[in-house]
Amino acid sequence: MNTRLLFCSGLVALLTLAACGNEPADWSDESGQVQTVADFRLVQAEGSHREWMLSGDSAVYREADSLLFMTDVDIIFYENDIPESFVRSDTGTSDLVNGATVLWGNVHAENIRSRTLETDLLNWSDSLETFETDCLVTFVIPESTGTVTTIHGRGVIMDTGLSAVGDVIVRESFTAVTTGELELDE
Repeated sequence: MNTRLLFCSGLVALLTLAACGNEPADWSDESGQVQTVADFRLVQAEGSHREWMLSGDSAVYREADSLLFMTDVDIIFYENDIPESFVRSDTGTSDLVNGATVLWGNVHAENIRSRTLETDLLNWSDSLETFETDCLVTFVIPESTGTVTTIHGRGVIMDTGLSAVGDVIVRESFTAVTTGELELDE
């Protein structure tokens, strides 16, 4: 049975216009019924396999627009029901009807291969299975050879496993620094 929740792409566009790391300006306009939940957890599964789990310390749900406002947010992404990557942030919103989750405040993402991403604001599209941000990012990529590449720049699109989606899209100048010993063919 498919219990897939869809997230709103329109909300992503609206919140992308907001400054990096700031709470959306329209949140205080609470119209309609509001529910507050402590220690919440939402799990998306396809058959018996988990796809992702969204959890947090607390959440406020607005019934009028199906918007969920969360604190101390954690998201775990699964591959074949095994954790592949996770994301943490101070706060976030999720539109439970149409497809978008926006995380802001100390956003940290990491996968099982120790790739990490740090930024102030991150958009997650469940339907596209991607992360996107126009904010400054630091992306650390350890290699099996022992080298580590650290990339700094603004704006990135990647899949939920912290890999590039198609071509790498660079919106502003990026710098990359590789540390460790590089093997040279002689």
